[in-house]
Amino acid sequence: MNKLIVLSGHSGSGKTSLMRQIMKNEVVSFTTRKPRQGEIDGVDYKFISLEKFKELKEKGKLIEQVKYSGNYYGIDQEEFENKISLGNAFVIVDYQGMKQIKKLYPNCVTLFLYTPYDQAYKQMIQRGDAFEKVEQRLSTYHQEIGNRKDYDYVIRNNNSMFSLTKEIIENILESEKS
Repeated sequence: MNKLIVLSGHSGSGKTSLMRQIMKNEVVSFTTRKPRQGEIDGVDYKFISLEKFKELKEKGKLIEQVKYSGNYYGIDQEEFENKISLGNAFVIVDYQGMKQIKKLYPNCVTLFLYTPYDQAYKQMIQRGDAFEKVEQRLSTYHQEIGNRKDYDYVIRNNNSMFSLTKEIIENILESEKS
């Protein structure tokens, strides 16, 4: 049985950077938000209209869906089944998304990644996010940190310790496979 790794963490915690170096098989979410600079449709997200999102939802094709920062995000059944049939896969979702996926796929391994607030703030500014956006996206930081108790693993990602954090996640995945 292939493992599904469900990763959550506040904005700017390094989720995407880390997981893309560890695993290639990513379940890609839909979103109604506009792409950030450098994001690629179908790789980072599948960027769709609100109408298309509502259509997927109405047809019952979404296994997970959330509204975050005024935009909708979701994972459709087909994408999920395709990726998990290829081997171990990972998906990046928020706390609500993790709860929804765990209900459908109780076998999944849940990881929560976090950094200190000031580090997340700096990280987001460095990647080009606007100050207002950073403030808005980090407004849920303390709430998200509070949810970490519901995850199988909680990992702190310090800026200067990227390779150590990567190694810790790889070790967790290795132990989960056996």
